[in-house]
Amino acid sequence: MYKLLFILALGVAIGYGYGWKDAQTHDKNVAERIVEQIGGDNRALVSGDVDAQMRAAEKR
Repeated sequence: MYKLLFILALGVAIGYGYGWKDAQTHDKNVAERIVEQIGGDNRALVSGDVDAQMRAAEKR
């Protein structure tokens, strides 16, 4: 039981330290940067801006 608690506490401490250093060097948090990388060019195709979608459809 103590071993499990020790591992959890160690993981929290390491994660907090990583997050702190990351926040000092980047304006956006880790999750926002990952979503931007994954989304890529396809993000524009699934936007919620209906007017922009209609303008794009008219240009085609």
